[in-house]
Amino acid sequence: MKNKFYYYSSVKDIIAIKTNIENFSFSYGMAMPYVDEKEYNNSLIKIELNVVSGRVEPKEGEKSEMGKFHYFSGYPNANEMYYERSFFFNQKLQYKISGINSNHIKVTVNKNYMRFVKHRFMNVHSMGYILTDIINLRLIHNNFAPLHCSGFLKGEDSYGIFAPPNTGKTLTAMTLCMNDSSYKFVAEDLALTDGENLYAVPWTSTFRYYDSVDSSFFSKWLNKLTEKISILELFGFGKTEPITKYVSEIINKSSQKDIFILDRGVEEFKDISKEEAFQRINTLDRYEFNYMRAPAIIAYEYFNPDTDIEGAYSGERKILKKMIKNAETIKVISTRNALNYSKIIKEYIEK
Repeated sequence: MKNKFYYYSSVKDIIAIKTNIENFSFSYGMAMPYVDEKEYNNSLIKIELNVVSGRVEPKEGEKSEMGKFHYFSGYPNANEMYYERSFFFNQKLQYKISGINSNHIKVTVNKNYMRFVKHRFMNVHSMGYILTDIINLRLIHNNFAPLHCSGFLKGEDSYGIFAPPNTGKTLTAMTLCMNDSSYKFVAEDLALTDGENLYAVPWTSTFRYYDSVDSSFFSKWLNKLTEKISILELFGFGKTEPITKYVSEIINKSSQKDIFILDRGVEEFKDISKEEAFQRINTLDRYEFNYMRAPAIIAYEYFNPDTDIEGAYSGERKILKKMIKNAETIKVISTRNALNYSKIIKEYIEK
């Protein structure tokens, strides 16, 4: 029986996925919309993910001839690599990956791996994390940088909001876009930049952890429980709603104007130098994005040196510096109450 494939777009015209998994989700997209094959083919970076019930291994006799890198096997410059690790009762965790140094990445993975590897634990990473790391690498090689930020559009210009995790960037963007129709949604946790424009990554869905956004009784109860038992963050409960349930319009690409960096502490609203802004934003990205030290990418580069992790890191810094140089204004907003950020930003923009 021929496999049925599903097509998803996590970033319009830039990132698309073809897979035999229905309702596929990962860091770049939860509750993503289905698209057709044409839109998939027209996207810049394409991922093919095929989950199989049998083993994923080289042809008989080839494995002993391949080079080894821990649990990975491959030939030099073959643009292909295998992973195998033993599991309980002689079961195997396996996948094959090719094209990491191109814009068309193909992955074949066995059901055991998808079933048992759900998160990132030491050097064992879920397929979702592996694909996220590869996408980040490919984006940079295509002159886009991933940003750990939220963003919105007002008028003709977009604004990026940067902050350490759990400071309030998601809440701030969602509050602005949900409470005033003149503010249009770009991102709530993750976006892209080419140094001049902000590109929407709209399906990240981290807004679901905020009571003021998802106000259902179940969400409020789960959020309070998660505060006390943090490991619950690793598990999904209930159906993830798409961003379109909460905002009326997504701006896929817009010219970036100002940058806001959020802090917790004494009330303050001040300018910041471009040098300090780069240090802060670069540090936030290094905390969030792991492609520089992702085991699968490092092993792939061992067999295929043109994967060029170091070149990507250098390119990412150049794009960030370009974005900061092009910003008209960079402001740091400090407050003890995360609900104040949106009020301060709105007053500043509309003054």
